[in-house]
Amino acid sequence: MQFAGWTIDLAREQSLPESTLADWLSRSASAGYNAVGLYLEHRYAYPSAPQAAAPGCLTPEVAARLVAGSPVRVIPFLNTLGHMEGFMRSEGLQWLSEGHSDGSAQMCPSRPECVEFARGLALDALSVFTDEWVHLGGDETRQLGQCDLCSPKEKATVYADYFGPLCDWVLAQGRRPCLWADMLIEHPEVLERLPKETVLFDWQYHQSPIESSRVFRDAGFDVVCCPAIHTYDSAWCYLDETYDNVDQHIEAADELGALGVCVTTWEFSYFTNFFSTLPIIFAAGRRLRGEEWDAALREEGGEEFFAMANTVGRDLINTTPFLSKGWRQVRQNMVLSQDPFGLWRVWRDEPSGPVGDRVLELAASITSTAPEIRYPADFYAFVVQWVRDCNHAYRHYAAGELSEASAALHEAAAKFDSLIDWMGYFSSLGGSVGDVHRAIRLKTRVLDVANAITSLQNYRPSFEVLSHPAYVPGDQAAWRTGQY
Repeated sequence: MQFAGWTIDLAREQSLPESTLADWLSRSASAGYNAVGLYLEHRYAYPSAPQAAAPGCLTPEVAARLVAGSPVRVIPFLNTLGHMEGFMRSEGLQWLSEGHSDGSAQMCPSRPECVEFARGLALDALSVFTDEWVHLGGDETRQLGQCDLCSPKEKATVYADYFGPLCDWVLAQGRRPCLWADMLIEHPEVLERLPKETVLFDWQYHQSPIESSRVFRDAGFDVVCCPAIHTYDSAWCYLDETYDNVDQHIEAADELGALGVCVTTWEFSYFTNFFSTLPIIFAAGRRLRGEEWDAALREEGGEEFFAMANTVGRDLINTTPFLSKGWRQVRQNMVLSQDPFGLWRVWRDEPSGPVGDRVLELAASITSTAPEIRYPADFYAFVVQWVRDCNHAYRHYAAGELSEASAALHEAAAKFDSLIDWMGYFSSLGGSVGDVHRAIRLKTRVLDVANAITSLQNYRPSFEVLSHPAYVPGDQAAWRTGQY
């Protein structure tokens, strides 16, 4: 395999120290990787975009030292069209926007000043990173054709008009452009407009890339097949899905004569973290060179981590489809929504029954004192206990025992201190600072509802309405509450 790499997602609120990044580069080489991609987005101090240089971002000086001392290739992974929200939500860069977006946001590809902005980012990276490749992003550009300048053209034309010249420009700088391939699957006609030197990174996280990568190979492009460590869609990690996904991409790369495999890692924020997952990432590197998964994970994580990974990443999540299926059910309904009661609304029964008992039993079986090993089990135990505590408060509330209901929530809120401490610990290692504030806000929400209960007089709104973030006193019909 010519290329064996993985990506460090710095863009999701990471402030990793130089010493940590240097250690990961060294461990990557030992695990069998020959390349690491630093996925930057806005978390790099671009000289051409100083407005977006928030505290803790990677600096050119640190990046230069990492590149100089690395035993593996260090490739800059930018985004130059989609996923530009970190730029355009910084004061002074709002003008980049293609239009309104509540989630990830795209820059306009048609305005010359936006094209120049992207070239500035690329030049900033090229001045520090010495690798032949520079990754320009290009994925998930869901706003193509939204603005008045772009809307008269077909989406494929908009995309090709932007990335064709940009890839040519990178080649003119003496480097080789790389793109994520998802939009090329959607708009294959764009392939005719890209220089053949462009390396296509074909990410498929729930299936083999064999079909799409074959199209790209037949069109004359070099391809890197890209599986994922399944943390972004779970509350910790879906172990079997990770193993299967990596294996599918290895097989496809071998069959098609692709350049190799890049193992992607995403969203180590919203109460997940790199530090509890690293052994799986490095085990995947060993897998790329042919080692068996179990032996690789034991080698990278030790016996305690191996036991935890199998208990939490298999046995615990399989206690109920709620934990093993769907889109990160726990984090979506509690953390991303910033509404602790949201989890109770969608999962109030199972935690108080045999399923909850089994989750707590499995979590308690993890006896390691190492924080990185303890945390995944403790987090699942925490959310089960929180829903139980919420049910306890609700029973008092439904019975008209308002003082008891409020007291139960005050007691439950105190337990959020352990979650705040966990987030503070991982933040101290270079993880998400935002997660500390998210945990504090969750505790505050619980206290807000506890205090709202004591202010009620004769009429009681339903507990679902009272605990909703959009609740205001007097909104009896709650026509709008459920929309927000």
